[in-house]
Amino acid sequence: MDVEVICKAKRSVTATLSVLLTGLVMIGCSAYPNTSEQNLKRIHESKQFIKGKFRNELHTPGFSMSKTWAMAKDFFNNKSASSVPEQTLPIQALTPGMFDLTDKDALRFSRLGHSTVLIQLAGKYWLTDPVFSERTSPVQWAGPKRFHPVPIDIDSIKEIEAVLISHNHYDHLDAGSIKMLKDKVKHFVVPLGVGGKLVSWGVDPKKIVQLDWWENAFIDDVELVFTPAQHFSGRGMGDANQTLWGSWVIRTDKHSLYFSGDTGYFPGFKAIGERYGPFDYAFIECGAYNELWRDIHMLPKDSLQAFKDVKGKVMVPIHNGTFDLSTHAWFDPMEQITALANESNIDLLIPTFGQLIDADKKPVTPPWWKTR
Repeated sequence: MDVEVICKAKRSVTATLSVLLTGLVMIGCSAYPNTSEQNLKRIHESKQFIKGKFRNELHTPGFSMSKTWAMAKDFFNNKSASSVPEQTLPIQALTPGMFDLTDKDALRFSRLGHSTVLIQLAGKYWLTDPVFSERTSPVQWAGPKRFHPVPIDIDSIKEIEAVLISHNHYDHLDAGSIKMLKDKVKHFVVPLGVGGKLVSWGVDPKKIVQLDWWENAFIDDVELVFTPAQHFSGRGMGDANQTLWGSWVIRTDKHSLYFSGDTGYFPGFKAIGERYGPFDYAFIECGAYNELWRDIHMLPKDSLQAFKDVKGKVMVPIHNGTFDLSTHAWFDPMEQITALANESNIDLLIPTFGQLIDADKKPVTPPWWKTR
């Protein structure tokens, strides 16, 4: 047996073990721990909540036994030998001193990894899907491991206005990160059903705002709108689709951002673009894709079309470069979306992790992923 086959087998066993651990951790647990009667009522009254589960606007087939088996075979037979970087990835060290929160009109942001983006808007910090743990898994001794360190010392940030969560999967809602942040974050804005989990991790219920699709919340002059996505939720075998998933519109009277979360391509992108576009920057999922689960994770060509539909001005691909979650080479998302964007004359921005982007300046972003 050659080295590549051995590596594929090892990765497949690790992935399978991680899935089994997730199920064992969550099976039999209540789907809505620490949830008030008012929020339970909102869950059951949601238009998306049908027969005890949240649903997409369009039917998505889910993970049948045959599909799960096909995915397992694909992981074993078609896993890229380059799914994990062989060399240390370049990152730029980021510090709070590089921001200027006294500039209330400024828009700045930095990718910290995967779908975690630190944003300066209206003179405050905003953070999407924070995942700072070494592994995206229910345990820290197994599961997909980070390719690179977090480019900022989280303890150095004294206060964050709000954390926005797109859904409750482990690579977007991380217990260790929430516990690390809970005392310095003023607001946690999350999908319906997710709040109870945060409370169980020590977050003050008064800090939590739970939203349904198309609902909004104002934090001072910043409007946060929870918009649809085509995905699913669950942290184990016992809580499938018990909490909602979605995307985010973040806007002021001067700036507008879109954050896709995880999603397959669907007509809802056009509805979002019509209601809230155009966007200065659109953070669009582009990574961890596979034709077998295209209905819930976009291929790069789908990501580009989604960007066009929401009427983005600059596309920032996310959900890539940090964890090995599919069969493709780790650098494939950046390679594919760059080629597609060039063909369509799309303004594409793929910053180095930790690089601070200032909306008022033209950034220099070399193809850092080619260092492999």
